[in-house]
Amino acid sequence: MESKKGIVKLSRKQLYNDIWEMSVAGVARKYNLNYAKLIETCRVSDIPFPSSGYWTRRNCGKDVSSEIILLSGAEDEIVELLTNDSVVKRLRKNNIANDMPIEQGNEDKSPNMIDTYDDSVIQSQVLSFLSNEERIKVLAVAYNLKIEGNNRLHKALTQYKKKIADYNEQLKKAQSQRYYNQRYNKQANEPSFFSEVSDEGTKRFMGILDALYKAIEKLGGTVNEDLSIKLNDDVVRLRVAESKDKIKHELTKQEAQELLKYQDELKRHSWASKPQIRQYDHVFNGRLRIVFGEKSYIRDSEKEKLEDRLGDILITIYEKAEENRIIRERHEEEQRRREAEARRQEEIRKRKEEQIRLTMELANKAEDYRIASEIRTYITAMIEKGDESVTQQWIKWAKEKADWYDPTIAREDECLGKRDHGKNRDEKDLDKKQVNRSWYW
Repeated sequence: MESKKGIVKLSRKQLYNDIWEMSVAGVARKYNLNYAKLIETCRVSDIPFPSSGYWTRRNCGKDVSSEIILLSGAEDEIVELLTNDSVVKRLRKNNIANDMPIEQGNEDKSPNMIDTYDDSVIQSQVLSFLSNEERIKVLAVAYNLKIEGNNRLHKALTQYKKKIADYNEQLKKAQSQRYYNQRYNKQANEPSFFSEVSDEGTKRFMGILDALYKAIEKLGGTVNEDLSIKLNDDVVRLRVAESKDKIKHELTKQEAQELLKYQDELKRHSWASKPQIRQYDHVFNGRLRIVFGEKSYIRDSEKEKLEDRLGDILITIYEKAEENRIIRERHEEEQRRREAEARRQEEIRKRKEEQIRLTMELANKAEDYRIASEIRTYITAMIEKGDESVTQQWIKWAKEKADWYDPTIAREDECLGKRDHGKNRDEKDLDKKQVNRSWYW
């Protein structure tokens, strides 16, 4: 593997081996790559990758050897992959080198900057799933994105702040009641979006999200009440968090009093209960991160704050939406296949049931035909015997019964009605009990 800052170079064979050993998602995590871009690169480079169901079956110990797709073509051909490092920073650096200043709000010049950018990897991979027109528009907005001061906060954030204020007011009322217990009297519907952030961090995130949400809406997306983002048919859920430092716990006045009380009681009683006082505190340290999905995130660093990487956050949101689209469509396709297979199995079951029914019906009719043939043979034998009891009236009656049994004639009998030849023997038995029951009714 060759690499330089921001780019990973792998041979097709190595990328293929890694993917079939640890999955596409695993390779994306290993090399700090975007999942959706990696999928697209595999398709363009004709590198097969397994379905999501492959890993489920493999992890359950099932034989999946038939599902492995062999790599074809040049194995040593190099594939260049763009990592999740700052894209906008590299665009700006190149723009300065080319002496092409872009003024805030003058986005008509941005397409020139992107068209003349000579990094082929960025050209081919950044937002490559978008049309060229939309791609240039998004990159232009990302390039110029920054926090504007003294602007009215985005309506979704304003509404969420109101939810927090209303909840805190309800909580304060509940806490003032007698016998309040934090564990059992916890208020429902707590707004949790900023629960992992300090008050100061929340203020910073309000500015960051305000700029992002307005940019998203400018580009045609929408912001939901839960502060998630919808691009086309796919929703991107964000999570905001702030890191904490572990520091030695300092006794509060109440804890110090409890400890003194315990020490006094210990002098008088050996069974005194020691107060539970934690040794360490975990306090917010101001380092923020914004999380996309489960594991992907952008965070403050020593050199750059999140406010400096708004463009990268915007691009990542689009990439996450594309990743969600790929996963959603894959699941939808798998669901369609499952439903199609279920329909196929149901059709097979119905055909089998129909064949069983027709075969049994055939056998039942053949049985009736056999009986009819035996009756006719018996009639002939009785006639040949010359028995005096074999009258013309009996012969006529016996032949009528043979015709009643015979499914090829299916004669309707005056007393017995029409025989249902397809039914089994039990259903059309003529034993005395059934006859008596029919007489009874």
